[in-house]
Amino acid sequence: MEWATLYITGKSDFSHEVRKRLDQARIKYMTGYMGTGNGKHDMYWLDEREDIRDVKEAIGGKLIWKHRLRFYTNLEAFMEGRTRKEASEFSTEELNLIHSMQELDMAAH
Repeated sequence: MEWATLYITGKSDFSHEVRKRLDQARIKYMTGYMGTGNGKHDMYWLDEREDIRDVKEAIGGKLIWKHRLRFYTNLEAFMEGRTRKEASEFSTEELNLIHSMQELDMAAH
């Protein structure tokens, strides 16, 4: 049996729920280790004969939407997605500063 790598990212800890759904659907997989420990990234090895669409259907639309899951079938796309997301995230303090600047700009006009 050959294995294909699947990377999943989300906004919160989703691993347990995803594994439960994959087990219920009898999809052949092995869990991988990402080393982050933050619960926002997970890796799986799937039987290469499994279709990604079947995996998504097994996980379910509600769970995908709840955790804003994104699926990547290669490392390059996964890393690009992480970099893009990290570059666009602002801290609470930064968001407050942006909001203050927008208010000042509106008051000036």
